[in-house]
Amino acid sequence: MAGLYLAPMEEITGYAFRNTLNRHFGSVDKYFTPFISPDNRIMKTRCRREIIPSNNEGLNVVPQLLTNDAAQFNEAAALFADFGYEEININFGCPSNTVAGKFKGSGILRAPDQMDRLLDGIFNGTDSVLRSNPAMKISVKTRVGYNDTSDFEKVIDVLKRYPVCEITVHPRLKKDLYKGTIRMEMFDMALECLNADIVYNGDINTVADYEAVSARSDAGDRAVKAVMIGRGAVRNPGIFRQIRKGCGTTKRELNDFLCDLYETYNADCGEVNAICKMKEVWSYTTSLIEDDSERSDILKTIIKSKSAHAYKDATLLALSKLPDIIE
Repeated sequence: MAGLYLAPMEEITGYAFRNTLNRHFGSVDKYFTPFISPDNRIMKTRCRREIIPSNNEGLNVVPQLLTNDAAQFNEAAALFADFGYEEININFGCPSNTVAGKFKGSGILRAPDQMDRLLDGIFNGTDSVLRSNPAMKISVKTRVGYNDTSDFEKVIDVLKRYPVCEITVHPRLKKDLYKGTIRMEMFDMALECLNADIVYNGDINTVADYEAVSARSDAGDRAVKAVMIGRGAVRNPGIFRQIRKGCGTTKRELNDFLCDLYETYNADCGEVNAICKMKEVWSYTTSLIEDDSERSDILKTIIKSKSAHAYKDATLLALSKLPDIIE
């Protein structure tokens, strides 16, 4: 069976979410932090809380860095190594215009030469973190192009030059964001051509979606190392257990998870921020409501809630409309 990874999602799958997920459902082999920009703010409150070991006890967590500067990467990587992390992931996938416009995230896919210089500095530079921490693993998360797939063969050629341990491929372009067509032919190219272990990411919402990816890889010479799930896991946090053990998520289990997550946020950042964070989670959870009109109205009510009382009333109504077993 291919491994199961929780995807990095900014403002959502941070340490509060992953710890709550582990308490209730488990079955995740590896958790990735939402991207961290390695500048002089890296140890300020939000980023520090993501990476301090006390917030990640008992979890296999991989910090993800968003940068196009090898010196910044190596400086941050040395800090992570001191904290005991054994792998660091490089973000070549974020499609945000603000990020991509600076040739970071998916923006670097339109400049394979710049990607080459970055990786050379990470693996071979005089200040490379690998000189003092040779056992440190470097992995990559990428898309398959910027506006089209014309540069992806060049990107593959660059990635093949370096001992990257694992490459997660989200087979969309930068311009596709999260709703464009999944380009499975490009994923197949990566699976065939790249030397590293390959992880699939993109539109995994059900066990059937997971099995379809597994079946596709089984037909070739190489198997998919793992499947990374993001939005599908926010929608149904029991999906990892369901894939691994075959038992669906009950409405009561989902309610217990969401209540625990809310209380965890509340203790961590206060009631107002907790409600804001939970609204983002519920934007995915309400997709489980079958009736389009009901789903839209209930989500609007949750989003408009400004007090704990109003939030709880709105989410109780939402829960009443969810299926008893989430498949």
